[in-house]
Amino acid sequence: MKQNILISILSIFTFISYAQELKVTSNKNPAIVGEQILIQYTLNEIGTNFTSPNFNNLQVLSGPNPSSQSSYTIINGKSESTVKNTFSFYLRANKPGTYNISPASISANGKVIKSDSYQLKIVKSNTNKKHSNQLSKNLYLKVDVSKRNIVVGEQILVVYKLFTRVDLQNTEVVALPELNGFWKKELETSSRFKREIIDGVPFNVATIKKSVLTAQKSGELLIDAVELKCSIRTQDNNRARDPFANFFGGGFDLKEEYINSNTIKIKVSDLPQAPENFTGAVGDMNITSEVNKTKVQANDALSYTIKIIGKGNIELIKAIKPNFPDDFEIYDPKITEKIFEGGRKRSIKTFEYLIIPRFKGEYKIPSLNFTFYNNKKKKYEIKQSSTHNIIVEENTNVEESSNISLNQQIVKSNRKDINYIYTKVNLKRKNIEFIDFCLFTILFFIPFLFFFISRKFINHQKKSKSSKNYKANRIALSRLKSAQKCIDNKNYDLFYEEIEKSLWGYFADKFNVNISKLSKETISQYFKQLNIDQTTEREFIALLDVCEFARYSPEKDKNSQMDDILNKSKNIIIKVETELK
Repeated sequence: MKQNILISILSIFTFISYAQELKVTSNKNPAIVGEQILIQYTLNEIGTNFTSPNFNNLQVLSGPNPSSQSSYTIINGKSESTVKNTFSFYLRANKPGTYNISPASISANGKVIKSDSYQLKIVKSNTNKKHSNQLSKNLYLKVDVSKRNIVVGEQILVVYKLFTRVDLQNTEVVALPELNGFWKKELETSSRFKREIIDGVPFNVATIKKSVLTAQKSGELLIDAVELKCSIRTQDNNRARDPFANFFGGGFDLKEEYINSNTIKIKVSDLPQAPENFTGAVGDMNITSEVNKTKVQANDALSYTIKIIGKGNIELIKAIKPNFPDDFEIYDPKITEKIFEGGRKRSIKTFEYLIIPRFKGEYKIPSLNFTFYNNKKKKYEIKQSSTHNIIVEENTNVEESSNISLNQQIVKSNRKDINYIYTKVNLKRKNIEFIDFCLFTILFFIPFLFFFISRKFINHQKKSKSSKNYKANRIALSRLKSAQKCIDNKNYDLFYEEIEKSLWGYFADKFNVNISKLSKETISQYFKQLNIDQTTEREFIALLDVCEFARYSPEKDKNSQMDDILNKSKNIIIKVETELK
């Protein structure tokens, strides 16, 4: 009897130990370089808070992908239920060697359960892979670059095309290029396949990605590879003769293959010694200016418009501020742009200033000198806008405006920082008793004065902090106004483009960074210099990455994604504003 009880206890203990084991398995070990590998972590009960392992230089294609399986059986009147939780990872190794995968962990029954570490061996592929060679001839990615030797600020067009002669069920972009050192403008593409004849062989060709890249720094810059996951339909020989399978669309298997484009090297040279007023514009451009009125009354508004027209990196040009007369009240410009093919075709960027002349008189808005580097002629060129004469008459329509103008003119005409020195002075000797009384009075009121000043200072600090938060909120809302319109219009692609443009524009304006130096490395450099928290820096860069990748991600829950990204963008701008000292 005791022996049976002991055996039962040992059996229960063994079952519990087995149930609480997080097992790791692989479908291939050893595996071949470039091959897709499935790693699975399995727990025979319900678990939570799964922590992924460190795969140590193995490329994670997807994961963790959770799944669960439960079963309920009755045998000889006894019921038994089992639960199985699985977390799957699809990996790939790009180099041969032995890879050590650290333990994963999960919480179950109030305990943290860890898996064993796992060793994965990767070997070189056989150079005589007929299947791989055959596939690469019938399915491949090609990158077309308009130019490979450019200068800083110059643009190039990069087009990724998919060539196929196989039956593709589906394609998905797995990895996008980092494009460090480039400003990127995505162009719309059609995913339709068109028939092309390549060396006498017919192919179905689709453009999967088209970008205009603007070099932001000199050196040898890389256009990284794009990785594509392709689902290929292949004939299932076991069901090829099954009429029912063929009738209902069966008789085929799906096979997943990963293909990559080549890495392209772009040589970027520095610009020649730049003139003093050069701001980074590269291309072939012109500048014009106009006013809607040449004669106005004091305190009436007029608009002054500057247009940059031509080809090049027009989209990156910052607001141009003319040398307005001191008596003009100037508001921030309204910026509009019509950019075609990222600026490679004739585009227009407009800066419209609202101006309010305050005083009567004749004024001149001088011409503007706009300097740009003409990459075709390989020299700097200067274009000049028009000069505008403005006649401001006295405002006779509104009494209040006239009084304001008059009072301001009086103040202006009587600016004096030093009064005349008195030449005659009558000095009298004061009684000592009076001096003592004054000293006593001053000393008596000093503590009250100190208390009053300290209270004022504390209140000022509170108001200053509140004002700073309010100002940060206003800046964020102003920057993201266009993105909010995209949400209202449900324009998914343009939304992420506007978010990305707003974040880059905010960074460039806030930190006074020239457009030719915009990059993620520059963000890290300036944030560290100004002691902005690393978490804020990572969140800022992560949002830019999300915007780059979003155009190629599956279009699910669009509205919720857009709202979430808009809120994160607003919050990150506010965080940066509040952390700046």
